[in-house]
Amino acid sequence: MPRLIRRTRCKQPASKHYTSYRAFSTGETTRLNHALTADWDEDPRNEGQEPGREAMKRFIAAVRQALPDLTIEIKEVVFGDEKAAVRAEMRGTHSQDFLGVAATGKPYAIRLHEFHAFVDARIAYTWHMEDWFGFLNQIGVWPVTPAGDAQ
Repeated sequence: MPRLIRRTRCKQPASKHYTSYRAFSTGETTRLNHALTADWDEDPRNEGQEPGREAMKRFIAAVRQALPDLTIEIKEVVFGDEKAAVRAEMRGTHSQDFLGVAATGKPYAIRLHEFHAFVDARIAYTWHMEDWFGFLNQIGVWPVTPAGDAQ
């Protein structure tokens, strides 16, 4: 069970956080209609991704296809008046091509750190950082040996 820390009186329900992360773990995105604003945006955006809740639904579907056993566990949520910080962990198996890397069949567990801003009790903006170098290292494709350095 994640730790919930309230630094101030939070006006936002914790369920909004769980709904958005649960969509990655289950592929069920219809609840995002209640968790994210229609014009939700993020920083950084995924390459080629437009802002908006519907774009996020498509992104989740693509990630779930590439990493079908992906789960996200929320470790801690810190609430402010109109913002929240989330510390989470993503786990799974690199069983399909992802990030341009052919499936390795190797497990991974990486950290996520995210900040969410709310408008009218929905997540309107997300700043996020995932440990993708850790992912690449765990599946055995990082560090990359330049072609001229092979021995």
